Amino acid sequence: MKILFGLHGTTHTEIAQAEIDAFRRAGAETESCAYGNWGTASGMLNSLKLVFKNAGDLRRKAAAQGTNIVYLNTAFDKKTLVRDSITMFILKRSNPKLKIVLKFHGSESDVVAAKSMLKNYVLKNADLMLTLSTEERENFLRIGVPAQKVQVTANVIQKELYVQDPGFKKKAGLTDDTPVLLFVGRFMHEKGILDLVEACRLLKQSGTRFCLFCLGNGPLLEDVKAKIGQYGLEDNIKLPGHIPESETRRYYANCDVLVLPTYHQEGFPMAVFQAVGAGRPVITTRIRAAADYFVENEHCLWVEKKNPQQLYAQLLALLTNKPLQETMRVNNFALAEKFTADRIVGKLMEYFKTI
Repeated sequence: MKILFGLHGTTHTEIAQAEIDAFRRAGAETESCAYGNWGTASGMLNSLKLVFKNAGDLRRKAAAQGTNIVYLNTAFDKKTLVRDSITMFILKRSNPKLKIVLKFHGSESDVVAAKSMLKNYVLKNADLMLTLSTEERENFLRIGVPAQKVQVTANVIQKELYVQDPGFKKKAGLTDDTPVLLFVGRFMHEKGILDLVEACRLLKQSGTRFCLFCLGNGPLLEDVKAKIGQYGLEDNIKLPGHIPESETRRYYANCDVLVLPTYHQEGFPMAVFQAVGAGRPVITTRIRAAADYFVENEHCLWVEKKNPQQLYAQLLALLTNKPLQETMRVNNFALAEKFTADRIVGKLMEYFKTI
C-alpha cells in the first residue's frame, strides 16, 4: 500500500505525522505533500492559484511514488468544497484508478444537507470519507451516502507528551491550593468564551478561589479583556495569548479542569481530548466526539450551550468534589488508550483495504 498524505502546514500536523509513522510501522509506504493554505496566500485569486499549485504537486508526487491512495486532511464547508473538488478532478483526470480518502476535521451540517454541484462531485468521487464523530457520519448517511463510503475515525492523542510539573503553580504566582482552570481555543462566540467569563464572575462572587488560563486569541479578544476588567477578574483570568501547540502541553498537564463550553461544529475538539491525554477532568458540551466517548461523572460534566449559570454550577460542583476529580483523572487517562496512533491506523488500514 502506497499512501500520499496531503497535509495542512499549520494545523493537525502532529496528528498527521503520528499517523504517517504508524502507517510505516504497519508496512505502508508513505509520502507527504502540502495541502491547504499554509498562510502564504491571501485573497481569492492567490488562494485559487495555491489550490492549483498544491493539486499539481500532489499529482506529480503521486505519479512518482506510484501512489495507490491519496489521503487528504480537509474539512467539509463551502471553501474546502471548492479546493477539494478542483484537487480531486486533477488527480482523477491524471490517474482514474487513484483512490482518494478525505478526512474531515469538522463538517458543517448545513453544507452537508444543502444542494450543491460541488458537494455532489466530492461525494461521488471520494472513495472513502472519514468523520470524527458518529453525529457527522449520520449527517452524511441521511443524505444518501452509502454506509461503507463514510466511516468514523479519531485523532491521535499521545499521552506521553503531557508531563506534570510540581512547580507549575508556583511559577505562575499561584498558591498550591489554587485550582487551575484551562480554556484553549479561538476567542469566538461558538467556543463559549464569553459564557465562561460570565461563569467565572459568578464563581468569584461565591468566594471560590481559582485561576483560569485562556490560551488563544480571536475576534472576541477585546470583549474578553473588557469583561475581565468590568468584573474585576484580573487576578482570576490570565490571557497568555496564542502559543505553539507544543507549549500548550504544560497547561494541559498541570491544570485541574479543562473547560470548553463549545458549540462550534468541530468533529473532535482537540482541547478536550488533549485534556484526556493528560488525564484531566473536563467540563464541556455534549456534542460530536465528546458525546461518542464521554460518560458524565466518569469523564466529564456536561453543560448546555449559552448557559453561563449552569456552567458556573458545574464548575462549583466539580471544584468542591475532590473524589469526582480523581475519578475523572483515572478514567480519562485510561480513555486516552483508545487514541494511540497504532490503534487508529490499524482500523484505517482495514478501511483502506476495502476501497
